[in-house]
This record gives sequence, C-alpha cells and structure tokens, in this order.
Amino acid sequence: MAKESGKKPALFLREATGLVREAGFWDTVVYNILPLAPGVILAYQLFWIPGTFPGGSIVGAMLMACVLAICIATPYGLLSMAMPRTSADYVATSRIIHPGLGLGSSLVLTWSSIISAGYYGLAFTWWAVTPAVGVIGATTGNLGLVQYAGTLSTWPWNFVIGAIGTIISCLMIAAGMRRLMIYQNILFIVGMIGMVIMAVILVTTPQSVFIAQFNQFALPYTKQADSYHFIIQEATARGMQYPGTYTWPATVSVLPAIMASGMWTWFSVAQTGEVKGAATRRHWYTMILAAVIQYAILITMVLLIFNTIGEQFISSANFLYSSAPDVYAIPVAPMLPLLAGLIPGGVIIPWVIVITFLTWTPLIDYIQLLQPVKALFAWSFDRILPEKIADVNERTHSPLYAITICGLIGIGLFIWAAAPGWGAGFFQLLIIAAVAGNVTISITGITAILFPYVKRDLYKASAAKIEVLGIPLCVIAGVITVLVQCFLAYMYLSDLRYGMTMPLQGAALNLGLLVVGVIIYYIAKAIRARQGINLDYLFKELPPE
Repeated sequence: MAKESGKKPALFLREATGLVREAGFWDTVVYNILPLAPGVILAYQLFWIPGTFPGGSIVGAMLMACVLAICIATPYGLLSMAMPRTSADYVATSRIIHPGLGLGSSLVLTWSSIISAGYYGLAFTWWAVTPAVGVIGATTGNLGLVQYAGTLSTWPWNFVIGAIGTIISCLMIAAGMRRLMIYQNILFIVGMIGMVIMAVILVTTPQSVFIAQFNQFALPYTKQADSYHFIIQEATARGMQYPGTYTWPATVSVLPAIMASGMWTWFSVAQTGEVKGAATRRHWYTMILAAVIQYAILITMVLLIFNTIGEQFISSANFLYSSAPDVYAIPVAPMLPLLAGLIPGGVIIPWVIVITFLTWTPLIDYIQLLQPVKALFAWSFDRILPEKIADVNERTHSPLYAITICGLIGIGLFIWAAAPGWGAGFFQLLIIAAVAGNVTISITGITAILFPYVKRDLYKASAAKIEVLGIPLCVIAGVITVLVQCFLAYMYLSDLRYGMTMPLQGAALNLGLLVVGVIIYYIAKAIRARQGINLDYLFKELPPE
C-alpha cells in the first residue's frame, strides 16, 4: 500500500466537484421559504387547527415558531459557512462527530424528503389540478366539471398528472442551478400575485359582504338561506369546540402543528456548494430572512382571513368537509382561493386566484427532490456510493445519475401512494417521516455544539466565529435546537391529534435508519480499503470546491 501522503490527492473522486455557485441571495431566500410554501399552507393545511386544538391561537403559535425557526436555522447557517459544501449538514456531522453518524443523519433526512416527494406527486392532483377545475366548475354552476375534477383525483388520472409534474421537476433540476432558480422565481412570483390579490380583497371587504356573497354561492348546494351560520351551527352540533378565547397551553399545543412545516428555513444547506457567498454570513442571513418573510406573510393573511371570513366559520367549514361532507354539501373544499374569490362576484377573480395557486405545488415538489439528489451526490463524492452517481454534466453542472435515481424512486413511491388499495402503508410511512426531522435536526444541533471544540482552528478561521458573552453562538443555538426537537418529538409521539398512530414504530424506524447509515459507512470503508483508499483519512478533510 502506498504512503498516505501519496494518496491524499486521490482520496476524493476529483479535484473539483463540477458544481457551480449560481444561486444568488434572493434565489436562496425564496428556496428557504418554500418548505412552508405559504400558498399551500393557507389553502389546505392550516384551518383544521382551531377545531383540533380549541383555544389555541394560530397567530401566537406562529410568532413563537418564527423565533424558534431562526434558532434552528442558526446551527445550519453557521456550520455551512464554515464548511460551504453541498449537503453541508452531512459534511459537518461526518467531519465533526463521525462519518457513520453523518451518513445516518443524512439518510434519515433523505428518506423523509423522498417519501414526501412521492406524496407531493399525488398533491399535483389533490392541491393543484383538481381544486382548480373544481373551483371553476363550482363558480360557474357546472356540476359536470366538478365531477370531472373528482375523476382527475382517481387512478389512473392522478398518476398521469403527478408523473408529469415529477418529471418536470426532475428536468428543471437537471437543467442546472441557474435555470432552476429562474423557474423557481417565476413560479414564486406568480403564486405571490395570487396572494396579493386575495389580501387586497380581504382588507377591503367587511365580513357582512363576505357572508352575503357566500350565502348566495352556497344556496344551490346547502339549500340554506344562511349557509354561513348553518355551517357553524352544524359543526358545533357535531362536536367541534370553539371557545372563542385563547389559552397559553392550547397555543403551545398548536406550535408543533405549525413547526412540522415551519422549521425548515435552513433547507438550502443541500445546495450550499452552489450558493454564492456561502462561506460568508450571507447564506445564514437567507435562512433568517426566509423565516421572517414566510411568517410575516402567514400571520398577515391569517389575521385578514379571521377578520373578513371569520375564524369560527373557516374552522367549522373545514371540520364539516372532513367529518360530515354530506352536511357541508358544497362540492369543493373550503379552501382560501375559493372563499376569497367569491367576494368580488363573477368568475374571473376566482379563476385568476386559483390558477396562480397552481404554482405552489410544483415548487414544494421540486425542493423535496433536490435534497436527496444533493445527498446522493455528496455521499458518492465521499466514495461511500459508486462514483458514477457523482458524475456531473459538463454543460448544466448537474448530477444527472443522481437526479434520475431520485426521480424514479419518487415516481415509484407516488405509484404506491396513488394506486388503488396500495396507499395505506405509504401514508403510515409518510406520517412516521414527520419524526425524521426531529432526529436529523437534533444531530445537527449536537454537531454545532461540538464544532468550536472539535474543529477549533476551522472555527476560529471561519465567519461562524460569533460569540455571546464569551459563549460560541453555535453552541447556544445548538442547545436550543436540541431542546426544541426533543419537545416536538415528544408531542408528535404522545398526542394522537398530530396524526402519529404508530409512535413506537415511527421512533424505531427513524433511529434504525441512523444505524443503517453507520453500517453502510463501515461496508463502504471496507470496500474502499481493498482499493487502497482510507476513508478515515478522507473524512478528516473537507471535500474540494
């Protein structure tokens, strides 16, 4: 075997990754907003909360979530500026704690992302095409179109639509970071145009006007002259509690529901190797700014919705739609684009709003695919996976093999979710995947705590050297991050209202994946040792740019 000094240049696959830093500051801010995609959250994922957590303040929980999201993003921001490489969270943990743990933590995050990508393939019909067609049908009184919308959400049409959406996401990732960011920003701007239109409508409309417009729209379906108050009364009669006042314990219970999607403003660490100025504090600032912007949008919209549409009404409508759809009677879900679009009257505004909201689903789908792509690339570049996976196209600077693998897995999981009779097991795994974030974020928090002491020279030489009263900020933020994740994991596993029906299995699977990561590392280490490559030495070095 040759001397280690002679092998050092050949430890990594090549002297450069082949990736190019083409993601700018605002590109990265938008990217970090997307895990909480405001359009998706407001339209489909928020207003079940008041009926599930009576007395909980959504706005109060969001204010707390914003502060905690910034705290959680800080370890990622600081570590990524010290180690500005693709999949910086994996790179940091594998160099600071242990390569096996770094791989295991990254594997947990990757499986969570890829199974979410399978779900969002289904969401192309559930959250995009079907609601759009349904709203157009409902606002024009065309029940045939409403029924057709329902048909599109069933097999095989949901597969066709979702597969096309997933393929488009893969093609845009393959097109290269510069083109991908243009695609992302155009869709984001279109989605925000719809959000602004809704905000203007809500801020200029008294609740009495909304009630009158809604009653006129709902009359043919509910056969009730005052459908607005009928829905509230029926929801109350069927067990929905609405105390009308907020309490601190109930608001704290709302926090995990918000944080499930709202603690990911650090998600751009996956592409740190392609972010401009990643070795400076700019990248960290994009995470903080993303948290502030996304929660500012959500809080503003929630306050406007509650003022014009009414908290009790929108909660009651969502409650009935889920638990007593025959009583709700309206053939379209009580989603925000429909309710806000009814106010001006006519069909143009509802159509414009719902069409702009189509853009949010492809955005949230592509970011779930991009993280696994970058993880596979980083693992391969570190010689844990076959070298071919880290091949980069010379023209687009994209890892096409990794993109193909993730796209095929995503479509396979999507088929599992969508095919008749197959979906139950998939959705159990999807719920279990919610705990994956708690595991991998906790490990990154621990990595940040150890960083100033294990990699002292690197810490002192990097822009991450920030201290508060003599204590490294990454240590403070790391401790907060770990404590928050322990609290969230406890809540998800102990309270059935969050949907976790298999808590022990969920914990076991996610922790088991950590062990699998360690095993894979030692298998790769043994294989590479036979090839004359010392992975122990490799993981003492940062990958090249």
